[in-house]
Amino acid sequence: MTSNTGIYSSSFSLWKVVLVAASALFIFVFDVVVTSMSLPSIANDLSITLRSVAWVMIISSLTMCAFMLPLGRVADIVGRKKIHLIGLLIFIIGCGTISFSSELSLLLFARFLMSIGNSICSAVAFAIIISSFPDEQKGKALGIITTTVGLAGIFGPLLSGFLIPVFEWRGMYISMGILSIFCLFLSYLIFDKRNIDSTQSYSIYDYDWFGAILSALFFTVLIITISNPFKIPWLSFRLLNLILISIGILYVFIKWELKNKNPMIDLRIFSNSTFSLSTTVRFCGFIGNSAVFFLIPIFVQSFLGLSPINTGFILFSTSAGVVLSSLFSGRYSDKYGTKKFILLGIILILLTGIFLAFINNGTNTFMLMIVLFLNGLGMGLFMAPNMRATLSLVSRDSYATFSAFLNLVRNVATAIGQAVSTGIITGIMLLNGTEVELSKISAISGNSSLNDSFLFGWKVTFLVLALVTLIGLFASTKVKSKV
Repeated sequence: MTSNTGIYSSSFSLWKVVLVAASALFIFVFDVVVTSMSLPSIANDLSITLRSVAWVMIISSLTMCAFMLPLGRVADIVGRKKIHLIGLLIFIIGCGTISFSSELSLLLFARFLMSIGNSICSAVAFAIIISSFPDEQKGKALGIITTTVGLAGIFGPLLSGFLIPVFEWRGMYISMGILSIFCLFLSYLIFDKRNIDSTQSYSIYDYDWFGAILSALFFTVLIITISNPFKIPWLSFRLLNLILISIGILYVFIKWELKNKNPMIDLRIFSNSTFSLSTTVRFCGFIGNSAVFFLIPIFVQSFLGLSPINTGFILFSTSAGVVLSSLFSGRYSDKYGTKKFILLGIILILLTGIFLAFINNGTNTFMLMIVLFLNGLGMGLFMAPNMRATLSLVSRDSYATFSAFLNLVRNVATAIGQAVSTGIITGIMLLNGTEVELSKISAISGNSSLNDSFLFGWKVTFLVLALVTLIGLFASTKVKSKV
């Protein structure tokens, strides 16, 4: 066992660590799926509106974006094993609280606790897996992470669809809490802090508290502005003020971090072209592909007339593509470099996005599944090598911080892509004389003129997102091939 690289002395020990960390990641991705699919049941049981229950997802998104980066840095300073255990404990308490919630306020508090635990453990699980492998196998480690997320994407909707009617939503959270207790116990036994913690000694008194507060404020205001949960008119001074406030906070944050001797995140790394370009590719890739999981379910159910279960099987093809390609993209990027995998992945995302722009009521379901499978292949080819190119420039002592950063890039990009999609489609439909929320789009499926209006907005949306993906493709051509 070598202390400077965190490599375990035997393959068996290494894979025990990977299995436990990956299991935690699976639970946290599964939690997001369960919560999303449980919203109608929660609204019915608590006698609240769907608009009110939407705050269950909003509070989760805000909490994770606000706290993930600061807590990732705490893990690098205090110790990844210790913080991972604390995160699991908080998540377990949240699961217990939510299962006994009888009103919305307690439910939202429980989701806040669960999201804090999710924020901690998502970043730390990344760091634990990455730090367990030698430098020449980082791609392999990241491929394992991508595969885990992909498997959760496959089994999450399928399991939720079958289990929620049986155990109800409270039972699902109790089950996740029990699984997390086992994960907590195994993490305590198996993780060796000498192999997964930072190699440098830090003091929590050196922590950049002001930078953490600025970071949390910026991402909170940014996500509120992007997701617009208060339905503020897009062309209004209130929304403009939110944009200006977020820009102002970001400016102060950058100035503070650059002059701080112990910054929460070292922004000087952006001066490295490989890091900045790889981050740009990731940002554009997730914006460009954001409409697939967001809009395809609406289209399949409202325009192709398929049931939610059949819709889940269609979306299964995307996750299957992610799992298949991520099994080898990370591993072989260690050997052949990241550039060719990133390029091929972004090209597949671009081409499938253009194809999706032109689907309509008569689109063959089997053809749609093939395209979505290719789209998933593109995501799997691109994600692990892209993370490898980015993290190859990061010190082992900052793995949790930059793992949290990469998660933030994904979350913010997805939120932007979904906001752009919603804005374009609803805006075009409004110009054509109707205002229909995307969640209620099935109500117009029998109106041919409104259908045409929606499909035109659909086409414009996917073409605009394809342009964003094209920017990512251009940036990927500039990334060094042997990173």
